[in-house]
Amino acid sequence: MVTRNKGICYYIPGGERILNMGLGVILIFVAIIFILWGIFSRKQKNRIVSSTLLAVGTVALFTSILLLTGIYDPYANHIK
Repeated sequence: MVTRNKGICYYIPGGERILNMGLGVILIFVAIIFILWGIFSRKQKNRIVSSTLLAVGTVALFTSILLLTGIYDPYANHIK
């Protein structure tokens, strides 16, 4: 990751890791909201909406775990 400060470029080692952690933390909160919303929808006998919300929350939680552990890196340079 390169940042610009007064016309001088600085290289931040592991800057992509910081972006992954931030995205992972944001996705955890989104996943918690979807999972809780799905649980409350299930109590109101709305099965289709609750199942969809629980599935989306589970996928978001799984993705955030992959981002935080570093297994998945969307900013990696795959093609050289």
